[in-house]
This record gives sequence, structure tokens and C-alpha cells, in this order.
Amino acid sequence: MTKTKATSNQLDADELLHLAIRSSEADRHEESLSYLKRAAELAPKNGKIYYMLGAEHAQIGLYDRAAEEMAKAVELEPDLYTAHFQLGLLHITSARVTQAESAWKALDGLAPDHPLYLFKTGLLHLARDEFNECVLNLKRGIQLNAANPALNNDMQRILGDLEKNINSTSTPTTPVKTKLAPPAHSLLSAYREHRNEDKE
Repeated sequence: MTKTKATSNQLDADELLHLAIRSSEADRHEESLSYLKRAAELAPKNGKIYYMLGAEHAQIGLYDRAAEEMAKAVELEPDLYTAHFQLGLLHITSARVTQAESAWKALDGLAPDHPLYLFKTGLLHLARDEFNECVLNLKRGIQLNAANPALNNDMQRILGDLEKNINSTSTPTTPVKTKLAPPAHSLLSAYREHRNEDKE
């Protein structure tokens, strides 16, 4: 039995979750997953554990599994708005726009100037080739989002790719699709900031 496994058997779910976060921050993803799976056995109705499992699986490229775990997270904790957003983001980066819209319906109850509402609105405009509206919403969301710099970085990268593609297109009316990379790096940061997030 490994030292990690022996230790994890003596810890409760909250302790395992915090250890998983620390391991993830140090890029020890195998160790983090081990803690999280043990935590899920101890607390199968804890949505935050499934959020972190989704974050870890996105980090190592298992995006479909990540989406399943984010869906489980919001099923268990419907007010985990960051998980709703990240679930939709995982769908839209895989060109599943209808599923993204469904995942993001929970965000419609947020204030219209809430960063998550602005980000999801901007990305849906992008999926419809409505580039001006996309840019306006993403820029406004970045301006108002002080809680999660990693998510701002993801949105800024999308803006940069979009503006680069638009500028390199000879015919302005030609639809331009910017490739959306799955948001692995912002998932963990979003989880850490959730405890400070209010429904505005």
C-alpha cells in the first residue's frame, strides 16, 4: 500500500478535498484524482468533489468525463454557478452548442452584469457568428470579474483569437469561427473562488 493511500484512508472527505486541491496546484494530477475518488466514496452527495473531479479530468484531457462530472456536480448542488458555467464551456468547446445552452440556463437567474452571465452570453453570440456582440459581452465580463483571473485569461485568449481571425479575413461578412480550447486551467481557480461568489 502506498503512503498516499494509507494516509487517505484516515482522512475525512473535506480533508481529502483540500489535499486534492493542493496536489492539483502542484500539477500532481494522479495524486489529486486519488484523493478525490476516495473523497467521493466518503461523501457521494458532495457536488464540490465532483466539480474537482471534472476539473482534474479536463486538465488531463478527458473532456467527456469532465462534462459528466460537472453535470453531477450541478445536480447535487444547483447553486454551484461556476460548475454550471464550466459545464457549458466544456460543451461549447466540443461544438455542442445546444447542450451548452441547456447547461447555462441556470445562469439566467444571475444579474445581467454578473461576469458568468456576460461570458456565457458572449460565447453564445460567438457560436452564432455574432462577433460584435460576443466582443462586447466578453470585454464587459472581464472588466467586472475580479474573482477569477484565470477565467479572465481564458476569455481574453478567445477575444485575441477572434480579433486575429476577423482581421485576417478579407471578406468581413464571412463567418469566422475561433477555435475554443477546453478551459482546463480556469476550472480549479473558479472552484477556489466559488465560496466568495454571490448570486447578484
